[in-house]
Amino acid sequence: MTLPSDIPEAVAERAAILMDTHRNVGDDLEYTARIIMAVEAAPTIEPDRFGLTTRQANALAFIGEFINRHEHSPTYAEIADGLGLMSRSSAHRVVQILKERGVVRSRRGRRQSLVVVGS
Repeated sequence: MTLPSDIPEAVAERAAILMDTHRNVGDDLEYTARIIMAVEAAPTIEPDRFGLTTRQANALAFIGEFINRHEHSPTYAEIADGLGLMSRSSAHRVVQILKERGVVRSRRGRRQSLVVVGS
């Protein structure tokens, strides 16, 4: 199946995960309701339910632990160092994917502003 060009790949991946999770539901109304409930409950869903890679899940865990320890989020350099990545741009790419998946977000107007959603 080909997706319209205006649907980002990350959204399509999340949709596929949700569809697979609820494939046993036969009624359209129930199916739609279960998808809506899953999306609304997304912050409490385990990271692997978002189809995160091991590196992305490790980054999410690192960010959460760093925030708990230091009471602010890590810089991209600290994320790269903590995960053994070669550059800050690699850390930035991983964080962007986590944002697209909805498991972290940034607070506007603040440096070191990452927040783990649902924590």
